[in-house]
Amino acid sequence: MPEMITGKKTQQYSTEFKVKAVEWSHQAHRSVKSVAEALDIHPFMLSRWRKEYREGKFAMKRVKKAPADAKKKIQEQDEVARLKRRISELQEENDILKKFQRFQAEERPEAFRFIWKHRRDYSVKALCRHLKVSRSGYYAWANREPSKRATDKADLLLKIRKIYDNSKGRYGSPRVYQTLRREGLVVGENRVAKIMREWGMKARSDRVYRRLRKLRNDLKTLPNYRLEAARPTTENQQWSSDVTYIKLGKKYVFLAVVLDLYSRRIISWRLGASLSANFARATLREAFTSRKPDSGLLFHTDRGIEYRAHKTQALLKQYQVKHSMNRPGQCTDNAEVESFFKTLKGELLHATSFVTMRQLRKHIKAYIEGFYNTQRLHSGLGYRTPLEFEGIN
Repeated sequence: MPEMITGKKTQQYSTEFKVKAVEWSHQAHRSVKSVAEALDIHPFMLSRWRKEYREGKFAMKRVKKAPADAKKKIQEQDEVARLKRRISELQEENDILKKFQRFQAEERPEAFRFIWKHRRDYSVKALCRHLKVSRSGYYAWANREPSKRATDKADLLLKIRKIYDNSKGRYGSPRVYQTLRREGLVVGENRVAKIMREWGMKARSDRVYRRLRKLRNDLKTLPNYRLEAARPTTENQQWSSDVTYIKLGKKYVFLAVVLDLYSRRIISWRLGASLSANFARATLREAFTSRKPDSGLLFHTDRGIEYRAHKTQALLKQYQVKHSMNRPGQCTDNAEVESFFKTLKGELLHATSFVTMRQLRKHIKAYIEGFYNTQRLHSGLGYRTPLEFEGIN
C-alpha cells in the first residue's frame, strides 16, 4: 500500500524542551492542562512525555531558556493561582474571626475551645494561625486529662441538651433550670443560661398579631368583672376564651380555646375554617360537657361578635354563667389566653408550614394534650404543669 502524503510537516521538539515541560507539569500548583496550554501543545502529548520521562528516556540535562511567550503565560497562571489562594485565606480568616467574636474572650483556653468546636470546619493550622496560638499548645490542651469542672460541665451539657430536645426546642434557660431542679440537680440558673447560649440553644418564640374586630352596635357589651374579682382558688371558678387565626397554605383558619384561669389548663379547643358564633359556641359547649362547672362561673372573653352573639349569650345563660369582657382596646385584660396563643405560635407553628387541616389539627392536639397541659412547666404556676397544679392543690 503506498504511503499517504498529507503535505503537513509534524512539529519537532527538542529533548531539552520536553524535559522542561515535564518539570513544569510536576510542580504542585500547576496542572498538565495549564502547562500544555501555555506551551501550545496537546495535553496528550505532554502526558506521553511525562511517561517517557518516568521510564528514563530523557536525560537530566541543563535546559535552555524557555520561549518568552510560554514563560509569560506560566507566570500569569502562577500569579492568578497565588491571588486565588490569598483570597481564600482572607475569606477563611474573616469567617473565623467573625465566629470567634461571639466568645468575647482573649484567654487561650477560650481560643482552644473555639478551635476544638470548629476543627471540622477549618484546618487546625489555619485556626491556630488566625487566633495567634501555637498548634503544640492546642494539642497539649486537647490531649490533657479533663478537669473535674470540665467533666461536670460536659455532663451538665448532656442533661441540658436532653431536656431542650425533649421540649422540641421550646424551653429557654428558666424552664430548663427548673426541670433540672425537679430532677434533684443543684446548679445555678446563670450557669445553665451561659451553657445554652454558648451552644446556641434558644427557646422558640413568635410575635402575636391581633385580628381586626367588626363593629356590631346592636350586640350586647359587658363590663370587665375580672377587675374586681379575687384570684381563683380552685378549678372551674373562672374561665377565659378567645380565637386566633393560623395561616394554612394561602388561607387562614381559626383556633378557639377555653382556658381555666386557675391552672392555665386548656379545657377545650376547636379548629375551624370559618369564624362564627356557632364555632365559638361549640368550643364552649365542649368545655361545659367535660368540666360540668357549678353555677356562678365567671367567663371572660374579648369583645368579639362571636361571644356577643345572641346564641352564645343564650348558652351562657342556660349554664348560669357570669360573662365578663375586655375593656375597649385593652387586649391585656385577657392576657392568659393571649400568652397561650403566643406560646403556641412560637413553640409549634413558627417556621413550620402545614398543608392540610387534618395535619394541623393533629399537631395542635399533640401539643395541647400531649405537652402543654401535661409536660410544660409554667412560670405562673411555680414551674409546674397545669395537671400537676390541679392535683397538688
